[in-house]
Amino acid sequence: MSEREFIINTDNPNLELYDDIDDVFAQSICQNELEIPEECIKKIECYSDTFKIYLVYSRSYFSDDWYVNLQRLEYVS
Repeated sequence: MSEREFIINTDNPNLELYDDIDDVFAQSICQNELEIPEECIKKIECYSDTFKIYLVYSRSYFSDDWYVNLQRLEYVS
């Protein structure tokens, strides 16, 4: 299966994020703030000022609101 990748910057003004992000906090942001369904998340990698979300490839979510918003958010990060 292929996957989609999105990099979210902690300095993004559209999200209220803290500088220190761990896996648990990033998972919470993905599910609560970004509303990404848990079954769509393949993995999350945290870095000092960003985190990367890997999504399981599926055409079924391409038109979902959360996916469209995620694309916009990643574009402005």
